[in-house]
Amino acid sequence: MRELASRVILGLFSVNNAGFNAMSAILMIVEAVLSHLVILKVKYTEIDWSTYMQQVECYTNKGILNYTRIGGDTGPIVYPGGHLFTYRILYFLTSSGKNIRLAQHIFQVFYLFNVYMVFRILKKTKRIPPIVLLFVTVTGYRIHSIFMLRLFNDPLAMMLFYVAMDRFLHQKWIVGCVFYSFAVSIKMNVLLFAPALFFTLILNNYFMPTMGYLSLCALIQLYVGGPFLLHDWKSYVQRSFDLGRVFMFKWTVNWRFLPEDLFLDKRFHMALLVGHITFLAIFAYYMWFRRLNGLRLSLYLRAFDGILTSTGPTDTFYAFCTSNLIGIAFSRSLHYQFYSWYFHQLPFLLFCDYPHVNSISKIPWKQFFWKVPLLLAIELCWNVYPSTWWSSALLHICHVIIFWHLISTRVQRPIDTVSWRTFDKIHEEQEMLKNLVEEHDQVIPPTELPDFVEDDDQEKIKEYRMSRMPERREKSKKELEKGFQKYYREQMADGYFQDDFRVYVSSNRP
Repeated sequence: MRELASRVILGLFSVNNAGFNAMSAILMIVEAVLSHLVILKVKYTEIDWSTYMQQVECYTNKGILNYTRIGGDTGPIVYPGGHLFTYRILYFLTSSGKNIRLAQHIFQVFYLFNVYMVFRILKKTKRIPPIVLLFVTVTGYRIHSIFMLRLFNDPLAMMLFYVAMDRFLHQKWIVGCVFYSFAVSIKMNVLLFAPALFFTLILNNYFMPTMGYLSLCALIQLYVGGPFLLHDWKSYVQRSFDLGRVFMFKWTVNWRFLPEDLFLDKRFHMALLVGHITFLAIFAYYMWFRRLNGLRLSLYLRAFDGILTSTGPTDTFYAFCTSNLIGIAFSRSLHYQFYSWYFHQLPFLLFCDYPHVNSISKIPWKQFFWKVPLLLAIELCWNVYPSTWWSSALLHICHVIIFWHLISTRVQRPIDTVSWRTFDKIHEEQEMLKNLVEEHDQVIPPTELPDFVEDDDQEKIKEYRMSRMPERREKSKKELEKGFQKYYREQMADGYFQDDFRVYVSSNRP
């Protein structure tokens, strides 16, 4: 019995496929039951659903193509054309939006599919122990509400993004770009992932395919917004991608501790924008793709040497998640439904440094003692309604702690483990080869022939060279191993390999 309990604990707290699959299956069943109970037992709250349906009616029934004239009870439309087309389908499925219960069950299916895609992504990274999946699902009180009780468009955009992310991790770039662009067409917050997408495409593909993938994203936006762009392109761009939109102070989750005048000040908005761009650039430069020696060196090899890289699932998803987190941290305002933008990514950001565990004694309990309360604190901040000064301040403190954790536990670049002696040795050999090429036009100097051999007598030249070569014989496997061991000991004694072995062996591999 004790041995069985030990196996179960180890299976939950170590990174392993069997435990991950079992935990995923159990949680999918639990979520199916839990989400159904939420629909049956918790009262539906009308916020934006009726407005979405009114916006659809403006386009579908009234034929309005001018974006400034499309609106509803809570205001004019502020989303791209994909929002209208998506909710147009829901409009017809739910009897013009009147069958709320059916709409909730449709969003229940969306929620379960969203969880399934997140599980696929986390499994692909091979960094998350099964126990952490609890914090991706059942602890998300606000997330269940956003999906099943509010019917917002934010989770739909994020669901399509996770589909795109899954395709990117499998290097299915065309399909991934299609889903990514459709996600942007529902709500433009998905553009927060764009910097990571751009560099991921650049590093994994040649220049022309990369331009093709980006063009595909642009073409989808033109296709989705085509009817409105052809009618009045200016009103469509201003409404659907309004970067100067003014948010109401009473709904803000992240800046409640500021005076309202400062919250509405355009200089404050500009400072946040500058801070966003600056911090994103610095973070990407020093923190992205470190297993490939960093973004700068990877781009250099890609641009000047034409060397393609495979960024890998962990580094790729890390870049996407941190790009999004930085945008959220510097956001001018966060509303309650915006929690869906990063809820499913937070456990990965906190546990992506999880060590290899092969016994109960090696389980890092200290990580759970502070990371789990941090996740619960963020959940608390998003559930305080209306938001208060302390809930907003606590949310920023939690974001700062996450960034501190990511920076303090950053992966060591392989190039950082190479000694200066190795660099000097490589430089000396490069200089020697360069001198040989300059002097002889080849790496190996020409053979000095004796006087009795003519320069153009190839037979004699070959015979002379063969006569000077030592007698060859096949060495046994044992002799080859002894020779390598002797060479390795000599090199270790000289110090050439002492600092370099970690380039090929990772001490924290899953």
